[in-house]
Amino acid sequence: MNDFRSFMVGLSKFSEEFKKWAETIDWKAVHDRMEYLVNDLPDDIEAESIKLMNRGWFIWFLDETMPEFSKKMNALVGKSEHEQDSYMSEYVEENISEFEYELCRAYPGRKNQVEDAFKSHHSGIYFSSIPTFLALSEGIGRELYPGIGIFAKHKLKSSKSGLPRTDDIFDSISGLEVFETSVLKPLRVSSDVTKTIHNPTESEKKLLNRHLIMHGNSSLYGSKENSLKAISLVYFVHKSLEHLKNAAST
Repeated sequence: MNDFRSFMVGLSKFSEEFKKWAETIDWKAVHDRMEYLVNDLPDDIEAESIKLMNRGWFIWFLDETMPEFSKKMNALVGKSEHEQDSYMSEYVEENISEFEYELCRAYPGRKNQVEDAFKSHHSGIYFSSIPTFLALSEGIGRELYPGIGIFAKHKLKSSKSGLPRTDDIFDSISGLEVFETSVLKPLRVSSDVTKTIHNPTESEKKLLNRHLIMHGNSSLYGSKENSLKAISLVYFVHKSLEHLKNAAST
């Protein structure tokens, strides 16, 4: 049997096997899943990112492989706050060494600041690690986008009243894909992390709130979970602003 006939026989066998396999697939379910991924998932990612942000968590989806993306999506989209908090705590702890290494590499001038913040976290000195991470996130933001503070807001009488100054970055960038805009949404809306709280309650003093912590109006923020949240903030600031810088240059 010549090579061509062998190829055709093999192709015929493959065709029969494929036909049998195709008959076992629920193609409507596949179609519905694809419709969801294209049309609805970006909105769900955006909505969950905002919910997470308002509890102090920040998540970056875009630098992962598809299996890792699916893992994050399945762990966060449509899940309860408790399930999300548990996943985010585990996710940050599992990747903490990689985060520290990447931040030291990306910002060599801040290497000591990065290392001291992580040392404080590993030592359980959360009243020191949290404000250092908050300051580090702001410093990274100013390094990548001078003049735009990541915690700064527009004045109440401006056209962008109450919105974060980071929303201005998007004014000069076009062509972002729908998934990009969904993942980057936390840069464009106000959050409970940055809101100004006067006369905080005991419960509010336990929150990861930049205003309360950096202005000395909280004495109860020093928890491991808040430190992990602050790490997620630093990493998100780094990845999102770096992504926007690259998008602006293409």
